[in-house]
Amino acid sequence: MSDAWRTSLDLEGRPAVGVDWLPAAAVADTAAHRPWRAAVGPARIGNVVVGNTAPAAPAAPSTPAAPVHWPLALVVWNARVGGGAMRAFWEQLSTGVPTVLLLQEVFAAGASLPEPSGDARWAARIADCSREEDRIDIVTFARETGLSLLYVPSMRNGNPLNDPPEDRGNAILANIPLTRLRAIELPFERQRRVAVAASATVGDYTIDFCSVHLDNRAPWRRAWRSLGAARHRQMEGLLGVFPAGDGAHAHVLGGDLNTWVGGRREGAYRLARQHFPLPEQPDSRPTHHFEIGGWLRHSDHLMFRFPSGWRGECHRVDDTFGSDHYPLVGSVGPITGD
Repeated sequence: MSDAWRTSLDLEGRPAVGVDWLPAAAVADTAAHRPWRAAVGPARIGNVVVGNTAPAAPAAPSTPAAPVHWPLALVVWNARVGGGAMRAFWEQLSTGVPTVLLLQEVFAAGASLPEPSGDARWAARIADCSREEDRIDIVTFARETGLSLLYVPSMRNGNPLNDPPEDRGNAILANIPLTRLRAIELPFERQRRVAVAASATVGDYTIDFCSVHLDNRAPWRRAWRSLGAARHRQMEGLLGVFPAGDGAHAHVLGGDLNTWVGGRREGAYRLARQHFPLPEQPDSRPTHHFEIGGWLRHSDHLMFRFPSGWRGECHRVDDTFGSDHYPLVGSVGPITGD
């Protein structure tokens, strides 16, 4: 059985180091995770800082590096596995300030994916393409833009016997270097889910980020858990390892929580807000076109936990850029910052 899931490659496909695996699931989940692990490729990283070394495999940015001053811009977006026009979104978003993107449903492609064993598991293929631009995988996008990257796949994107070799998962991208790269394998419900976490330093401050995507439903044999219990268990596992520390750092959690039943009344969201109580008044507009009927729901969330003397805000963008999710855009920083 392939162990590629535990390895890391840089943007050029060379072996890389720096991703720490933090188990958030119970030992009993290991058997369920194993066949999904067997079908995915390695983590992909670029322009990150490992210890005190220089960035690993830096890419040449297409625009000058952003000056390091406040505020720090933040984005949460489910990019629909190629459906989102990532280039167009980044061009509109780029403002010359430090920026961190917390992305879900991005994909990596290529020969680094393993030939899975007979008991491997995978997800049905999603291969949307934006009307605005060609479909682009996350590694190519990071190379083109020169952004720092941490990408960890959660699942194979399609049948390895019939479909092009791809996996999909969560990523953190930034126009500043990333450090302390972490992969967090969540409690297993229906599909394997791996959150990603990283840190960045802006001025004299360190900020910890996490990008997460929870299951949209439970297996049919436990369908009742789709109403919220499955996502609550996954969030509980995540919060057991992120955030960590004594509260001296700023912490940011963003992602698609798939809170489709009760929206912000769901247990997973309410549990997360106990640890990330800001912003006090998040944007009230829904973020996702539901699969059945096209009605909108509160699925995507951006929330913060700050030391004293910080502020943050976020709002929904009024364009999906080809995805079925609206991005959330925010900013954070110390009140006394530049």
